[in-house]
Amino acid sequence: MVKGMTSLAMLSIGLPLLWFYIGVEWATGLLAMVVLVTAWRQPVLAGLLFVVTATLLLRLEYEARFLLPAQWQHGTAELTVCLSQPARVFDDYQSVVAAVTYQPDTLALRRLRFTADTDRVLQAGDCVSGDFRLRKPVGALVPGQFNATRYYFSERIDALGSLLEIHRVVPQPGLPVRLHNRAAPHFQQIDARAIWSALSLGWSSSLPAHLGDLFEQTQLKHLMVVSGMHVGIVAAWGLLLGRALLHLPGVPLNRSFHLQLAWVGLLCGAFVALTGFGFPAVRAWVMLAIPLVALSVGRRFNALDVLACAAVAITLFRPQAWLSTGAWLSFMLVAIIVRLAQRWSQRDHSGLWLALKLQATLTLLMIPITAAMGFVWHPLSLLINALMIPLVTLLLLPWSLLILLFPSIAWVSGYEWTINIALDLLAWVSPLYQLAPAWTWWQIALVTVLLWWVLSQSVERPVRWLAAPALVTVALAFGTPREPVDSFKMTLLDVGHGQAMVLQWPNQTWLYDLAGQWQDGRSVAQQRLAHWYRRESIQPTGLLVSHADMDHAGGAKWAVREWPEARRISGDPERLARLSGQRGWRNCHLPDQDQAALPFKLISVPLALQTSSNDTSCVIWIPTPAGAVLVTGDASRMVEYWLLQAHPELFPVAALVVGHHGSHTSSASAFLDASPSAQLLVSSGDRHLPRWPNPDLVAYTERHGRPLHNTAERGTFTLTMAEHRMQLADHRSAYRKRFFK
Repeated sequence: MVKGMTSLAMLSIGLPLLWFYIGVEWATGLLAMVVLVTAWRQPVLAGLLFVVTATLLLRLEYEARFLLPAQWQHGTAELTVCLSQPARVFDDYQSVVAAVTYQPDTLALRRLRFTADTDRVLQAGDCVSGDFRLRKPVGALVPGQFNATRYYFSERIDALGSLLEIHRVVPQPGLPVRLHNRAAPHFQQIDARAIWSALSLGWSSSLPAHLGDLFEQTQLKHLMVVSGMHVGIVAAWGLLLGRALLHLPGVPLNRSFHLQLAWVGLLCGAFVALTGFGFPAVRAWVMLAIPLVALSVGRRFNALDVLACAAVAITLFRPQAWLSTGAWLSFMLVAIIVRLAQRWSQRDHSGLWLALKLQATLTLLMIPITAAMGFVWHPLSLLINALMIPLVTLLLLPWSLLILLFPSIAWVSGYEWTINIALDLLAWVSPLYQLAPAWTWWQIALVTVLLWWVLSQSVERPVRWLAAPALVTVALAFGTPREPVDSFKMTLLDVGHGQAMVLQWPNQTWLYDLAGQWQDGRSVAQQRLAHWYRRESIQPTGLLVSHADMDHAGGAKWAVREWPEARRISGDPERLARLSGQRGWRNCHLPDQDQAALPFKLISVPLALQTSSNDTSCVIWIPTPAGAVLVTGDASRMVEYWLLQAHPELFPVAALVVGHHGSHTSSASAFLDASPSAQLLVSSGDRHLPRWPNPDLVAYTERHGRPLHNTAERGTFTLTMAEHRMQLADHRSAYRKRFFK
């Protein structure tokens, strides 16, 4: 083993995460302690750790300098951006990531992710000059879910934007785009062409949404991202072709071994360059280049040494890449597979049997991973992967490259026919997919350890193989419920532009509002919150949807189907009945004898004041041991003034959820002054327009020294109200805290 390389590899993978979550100061102090402890026994290794640590921290700090400056938040800049992939087109907008080639002197952006309308669909190779409204590269933050902020930094996306006006579009296609444009007219079917583009050029991010959903449901999304599997196949085909080329006249046979190594390395490098130097492909290329270089100088590394060297090399080249969940996840899985392959290859197994065992290992290990990440999983994933991996890697990948280089002789119609057969098969089995199991973290850790123990043992002991599926079945069937809360707890979820809250008491749980919908009509609650609800063992006593606006009621249909026994209340029950497809919604503005059974007080707004949809919002007053909490939905200032006059006994409150996401139509100064020490909470995620919270509200809070706790900055946060104690906790990282200063 390369001395100290494993330690450096672990440091390389872990340091960017430490820097992101605990900050550069704490990360530096922690690593200084590690270096000092190491120096006691191994001073040389300690010196190496110090050099690598300092280099990585400096690199990470340097990478952070390119982010959008605070003074440009929601500012408009004239930029020129160039697309290396086509835009991903939805019903009423398109989304794309592009390199910034021209910008004002005060900006230093490298890549921009932006949206635009669909009047003119942008193509690969287009360089677009126009006016872009810019905003910080920050996404919604729900604990345990996809961390968009971390992803943007790992991909060097320095800002998000909206294309307001196009000045000009100039096609400047590079070699990959020219090859694509030459071969694309040979295709008759859009889906086949999209898959071909993903496999040959790495254009997986521009796959149509329905194909992305299909591959995710069948757990085949990894096949559309060019990674180690694809680079390995190119290397194998390159080796076969290289051996054939060695028989050409004039090739020096005494240098044949070194020529083959160089040929394979260069061919794989060309493929990685063709696919845009994506991190999975670069990682695989580095992992291939290390043993090739070692062999050329007469050295041999084992597979784990190669992994360790690759981790260090990649970190020095691009340290923030390890902030991508997929990066370290795939790297760790490769390390596990390599370790098992080394152990199992010592036994008398055929190559086919060993491949099936490794695929079964991946399938089993993905179960706790799906539980941790909230992915979907498919009960037939082992069979699906066993069929589709050889089809894609052994047939479709080389066929795709052949079409790219020689489209006129590559039999494109046969390729399309093969793709159609595969897609029909996947569409047939995809409805069987399941939502991720909602395990607690200790259950995930226990299952992972036990699965690893089972898989690492000899397969000749069938009882261990029987234990693996039995263990998974038991864990799925007997999830440990969360301990009940001993006081009032309110969780304000970060759902972008919309609102979703969980109100919990020792004996009841209510959901206040159910988030919105995306442009394609999918429910944010179903797609982003469902796993969190299951993980937290949320079983609501009732659903309270303030009013019928889609940014509050977007998840109503899903929630009613998920919890059919939950009580249903809304300020606009008739519209909620139509939106959810279920009747039985009670009007929160009509007096009811069941009020005494509710843990909160419904404040009935007079019909004369319900002049708009927003003013039908349910107003609730929640008494707690540490003071009252007031939630007004999207109610306007007219309702706020009425509350002050008709219900002065409600004030002051200890915490106030600011109305209408901080819009200018709500949060009257007199209303805020009535609770001068209240915590001000707001659900606001409209990062496309600088409307919410409105400037007047922000100026009021700054003038009175009252913090405004905003989900757009803090992510999801929880307010706990116990006896004489109020605590507000969020899930921000050190990176996000510093970024919002």
